[in-house]
Amino acid sequence: MKLLHIIPVLGAGGPTRSLLTFIKRTRSSHPGISHTIISLQAGDHMPLLFELRRLGAEILRAPGMEKTIAEIGGADVVLVHFWNTPSLWRLLTAGLPPARYVIWALILGANAPQKLNTRLATEAAGVVLTAPSPSDRADGLKAAPVVPGLADEHRLAGLVAKAHDGFNADYIGTTNRGKMHPRFIQMMAALDIPDLKVRICGGALEQGMASALAASPDPGRFECRGFVENIGAVLETSDVFAYPLAERTYASSDISLQEAMFAGVPPVILPHGGPSRFVVDGKNGVVAQSEDEFVAAIEHLHGHPEKRATLGHNARQSALALFSADRHVATLVEAIEAASRQPKSGLLHDGYSAPMPASVLFLMSQDWDEAAARNAVDVWSAGQTADLMAYAEGLDDDAFQVEGGILHWRKAAMNDPLLRYWTAIWLARHDRVPEARHELSESLRLGAPASVAGHVIGNQA
Repeated sequence: MKLLHIIPVLGAGGPTRSLLTFIKRTRSSHPGISHTIISLQAGDHMPLLFELRRLGAEILRAPGMEKTIAEIGGADVVLVHFWNTPSLWRLLTAGLPPARYVIWALILGANAPQKLNTRLATEAAGVVLTAPSPSDRADGLKAAPVVPGLADEHRLAGLVAKAHDGFNADYIGTTNRGKMHPRFIQMMAALDIPDLKVRICGGALEQGMASALAASPDPGRFECRGFVENIGAVLETSDVFAYPLAERTYASSDISLQEAMFAGVPPVILPHGGPSRFVVDGKNGVVAQSEDEFVAAIEHLHGHPEKRATLGHNARQSALALFSADRHVATLVEAIEAASRQPKSGLLHDGYSAPMPASVLFLMSQDWDEAAARNAVDVWSAGQTADLMAYAEGLDDDAFQVEGGILHWRKAAMNDPLLRYWTAIWLARHDRVPEARHELSESLRLGAPASVAGHVIGNQA
């Protein structure tokens, strides 16, 4: 079987590591599967890319539409490693040839901007989730198999907890507001643990978190290590895995949480996102119900090392049962093989010949129907701007700032007047008046109806 993987980018995080584990395990369990990978945009993490090539995968980096269409046409199954990005939505709506498309949703899919489009899920030959579907989804996803992000427990082979000075509360993973709780620094600063060290492994902190760290009473208790490849060296001296995620996080089954549990480090989390479905409060970790409870839980574990040891032991046993890569790889292969027996079909295209504006694609990524999205943008362009102004004003900050949000789309499509206008609305919301005025001016220059200048944003900016 020729399996074509399409992924927005081969980054350093969970999606690429899941792909790597999948290919590594199927080399022995399903040697008849050949793997070709299309990475759509810049930002590939070269060490993982080289490892994928070493395993025999063919990698095509931003190959262009002609080559992409040819690869899709020649594949038995196309596995889309899905999260919302402009590059992926441009591809999905480009009138792709019929194929057996399987969507592996690497997001929870419930909250803006990382939502899962209902039509995409319906038209695909198969859908695989990384965490159980949210209870409010009514589009048949409850029957979809769940294959968590594929953690390679062999990556932690031989790890043994080491004695160390002090008490280490560690966070490993994405450090943007789409994952990390925006008040993470304030919560950790509130801990009454004299010998505490908070080690943050991931990307650079967002500006708000960096400012909170600088303003904290004891910035020296924080250690921002940036990206860390050898996480075993962190986890072997970790006392708790402090992993409070944002209330509307798109996280589903984070590999960093899995790896901490494999290492026997007890997680302390908030009840948000997919990871909360894998941690049972008081059994294999702590699920705090509030920021104050989160702080109290870590303080309690600091003062009760025997409880910490019990939760850590149970966390490891749970990880071995819940996150077995071999078992989940087999489930994913079953979904792929089931799709391979279906006829090829198209995906997400209503036969329009004109390219879709980026603002239309953004609305589709937020689970709008294509015709409704096109009509809304056309009506806005014709001067009836109230509905889409109200839509943007009703979005919370995550829908603008998180990857896949309006600011991300605006950066990818600087010539879209509606995205520039929505950006002006957000800037005005945050009293960034000169920048809002500039975005409004650019929106008008690019063809926005003159009436937008008289709206609230125009008055504020």
